[in-house]
Amino acid sequence: MKIATTTTRVCMLAAGAAAAETFSGGVLGRGTGDTTMMPVSETLIVMKTDAMYESFEVAPGHPLEGASGPCFGAVEIKAGAVTGSGRCVYDTASGDKAVMMWQATGLSENGALTGEWSISGGTGAWATATGSGGFSSLTDPETGKFVNTISGDIVME
Repeated sequence: MKIATTTTRVCMLAAGAAAAETFSGGVLGRGTGDTTMMPVSETLIVMKTDAMYESFEVAPGHPLEGASGPCFGAVEIKAGAVTGSGRCVYDTASGDKAVMMWQATGLSENGALTGEWSISGGTGAWATATGSGGFSSLTDPETGKFVNTISGDIVME
């Protein structure tokens, strides 16, 4: 009896693992943002970031299709070195919430904030989702509109 129960559990776990779907490739996130620059000294600037994602350009069926929501955080530029982090909370088309973490690591030649992101959790399918990758977010300082080029993988269990 114990062997049959264990075998059933292993088969159920294997079936669950087979159901995972990986979404890879480029995603474009678009929205508007507000960045408050706080110069501290000639070599130190602190930035408060607050953005609202309005849309993601993704293939049909991608888990970020129809998602939107806020991202916020703080970035420090000290003697040219960039550090900082924040969180994003997206409302998805399925009605679930997705939470992402981001870590700033640099500025590109064109002024885009660059770094890494990872999935923190969420509700529904996002509660067990995993994934990470890179980003490059460029904001038009006159309009506040931004385009975030996102790379990496999202695995939905």
